[in-house]
Amino acid sequence: MKAFTIISLFVLAIGANAVAVDNAAPNAEVSPVPAIDTALTNPDAVNPCFWSGTAPFCAGSCPVGYVDCARDSCGDGACCITGIKVYCCKENSGQC
Repeated sequence: MKAFTIISLFVLAIGANAVAVDNAAPNAEVSPVPAIDTALTNPDAVNPCFWSGTAPFCAGSCPVGYVDCARDSCGDGACCITGIKVYCCKENSGQC
């Protein structure tokens, strides 16, 4: 019975995918996740800030064009044994 249910769900998933593809315009590129496309082509548009410094031996610093907005020993996750993490934001982004 489990095998029948799994096969049925698989067939439904394939059918649903085929319908979605058939409704697309010919020669049109369809992105299932436009936000990922934006993040890959222009990461600053999605989030102009990031934590710099990797635990356990952190040496965070902001690159040219970014400003130091915060400092923390744990930042975005694992804590530093030495050094510190720095939260960097793109200059003039209004995120600090």
